[in-house]
Amino acid sequence: MKTAKCNQPTQLSLALHALKEAILEGATWRYEKLVTVAVNAGATDEQIDLVAHEAIEALFARAERPITPRNLTHLWGPSHFRR
Repeated sequence: MKTAKCNQPTQLSLALHALKEAILEGATWRYEKLVTVAVNAGATDEQIDLVAHEAIEALFARAERPITPRNLTHLWGPSHFRR
């Protein structure tokens, strides 16, 4: 009996997702390795460029949101506040 594998992500999609997450986190030391992993999984230059473009757009979208006192606690830890 065959097991259905249609819902499992492929190596390529996992590699591209990891690259996008690294860009969103600003983990520049991981870019080269993750691009190599994506290429080895079968990614084209266009796919890698698209993932990078989507990540950069997401960063800009986050940057355009106003900061309110309520979400300052999420951006800064307790060590940033004077007592």
